[in-house]
Amino acid sequence: MMIPKHLCVDISAHGLGHLAQATAVINSLDFNSCDIRLTIRSMAPKETLRERIRSDIAFDIITYQQDNGMAMKDALHVDRDKSIDWYRSFHSNYSQRLSDASRDLESLQPDLVFGDIPYLSLEAASMVGIESVAMCSLNWADIFKAYCGDYLGAGNIHSEILHAYSKASLFLQPAPSMPMSNLAAAHTASCGTILQPISPLAISGNKVSPEILSQRCRSNTENNKGDHIISSSTTPLTRFILIAVGGVGIDSFPLDSWPVIENIIWIFPDQTLLTQSDTTCFRSDFVPQSQFEKKHKMLYIDLLSSCDLVITKTGYGTQTECVVNQIPAICINRHDWPEHPFLRDWHHQHGEVEFLDWSDFGTFKFENLVRSMLAKQNGWTKDQVIANGDKEAAEIIQEKLFGDAEK
Repeated sequence: MMIPKHLCVDISAHGLGHLAQATAVINSLDFNSCDIRLTIRSMAPKETLRERIRSDIAFDIITYQQDNGMAMKDALHVDRDKSIDWYRSFHSNYSQRLSDASRDLESLQPDLVFGDIPYLSLEAASMVGIESVAMCSLNWADIFKAYCGDYLGAGNIHSEILHAYSKASLFLQPAPSMPMSNLAAAHTASCGTILQPISPLAISGNKVSPEILSQRCRSNTENNKGDHIISSSTTPLTRFILIAVGGVGIDSFPLDSWPVIENIIWIFPDQTLLTQSDTTCFRSDFVPQSQFEKKHKMLYIDLLSSCDLVITKTGYGTQTECVVNQIPAICINRHDWPEHPFLRDWHHQHGEVEFLDWSDFGTFKFENLVRSMLAKQNGWTKDQVIANGDKEAAEIIQEKLFGDAEK
């Protein structure tokens, strides 16, 4: 009997974007033809992992922290002081952490490590002779340098992170990605350039009709306090706007001044409606996201692809999903986030998007922009973007695991 090839997948738990990218690749692996044993290590919620991975794929989950990304005040603001404190602590005994991580991999005995994008296990894998492949549109070395590079001791930490990334045999960069020139230089110095661009990573949703959304919207629901949230009556003219700000929420939505627009339903994250003013939570045009996802078992990506407009922040996942599903977007500017200029330019090139500062939300400027986006008569004017990054990455992983035997 052939022994299964063991794939260890390490996922950063900074928000949900890394989980979304990694699980898209996992779902594209050919488990029918290839005998793969799968182990996932992450601090990401286990229930979220199970929701994102195909039900026919068996895997083991190990709760395991290898990075922290950046400490966040909320979805828009990095906490620089807390971030440098974490990195200083983590790297104060980095050699010991590296030794421990190497022993952990020796115990697991994987044939390949695939990481999005913890750096510790990439270097640990190289120490025990295990090949590794990294993948992400960003890397923590560049992000760390952007926010913490001026702190005492940051230079040594940055060098250790770069060195760890250089130990991966490949670093896959799904479009649109940061240039990663520092990482390219580190790779060139150690073993040659190994950055490899791949197509975008995004899921296509199954769009449902406005009539079905309206039916699901008209149903009553309850929040976790037992209060009833009643959605308004809908009409054939009703338009749906999804507020999608990622796994790290925003606590300060200006709901008190949020515009009321005829025939518009705003779909908010549940937590936003539960943690803010009781008065605004009862607005008839506010609907919690769980009304669709939990009550009606609707996948998030199907909800996104069924809406008329998405409000999001600068971030790989939702921006690429909007483009691939051809949904217009209003994006909250994050001028200090290193990915911002690259995501902004790519989104403008391939999608229908406008960018707005957070301070303008809840104002007439915001309301007018929403009306303008919904009033466009030409619809989607850009060419379809094909997101094959998951399949391309899966083929590379299978080639690393099985070589010519895969075929």
